[in-house]
Amino acid sequence: MTCADLTVTGDQLKAAVGTFPSGVTIVTTRSEGEDVGLTVSAFSSLSLDPAMVVLSVANSSTSLPHLTVGAPVGVSVLAEGQGGLARQFSVRGIDRFAGVDLVRRGRGVALIDGAAAWFAGEIVNAFPGGDHTILTISVAECGTGDDARPLLYQRGRTHDWAADAS
Repeated sequence: MTCADLTVTGDQLKAAVGTFPSGVTIVTTRSEGEDVGLTVSAFSSLSLDPAMVVLSVANSSTSLPHLTVGAPVGVSVLAEGQGGLARQFSVRGIDRFAGVDLVRRGRGVALIDGAAAWFAGEIVNAFPGGDHTILTISVAECGTGDDARPLLYQRGRTHDWAADAS
């Protein structure tokens, strides 16, 4: 039997992939003078030379049309305790930036103050990837928080780190 003989449902794939914990990011851009932002957990490093990261955004996202090649982009890796921001930036029809402490970098992109890490750059490529669009980002600036531990996402919810055992 080959993989081509198998049929995997979306629910099966979601359950299996959901066992793999990932970080949680807030991705932002500036569009027509306004901040646009959304929660993204599909984020990873891509290249050290040149410095690049990659993320994928659901094609159904209302923010996706603003994430175009050449657009400035910021990625904030949320820290432990920032789970409320992950939820806030995933809700449609609200001001996602209301009450959020921001730092501006790069070409004015908003970054979440207190994030575990941050990246500012520009979208270089957009590729179709099933029901998502894969975006590659050239990183112009990046940094880390003061020993902040990242917020984790697994099995459909966010998790703070367990207390250190060491």
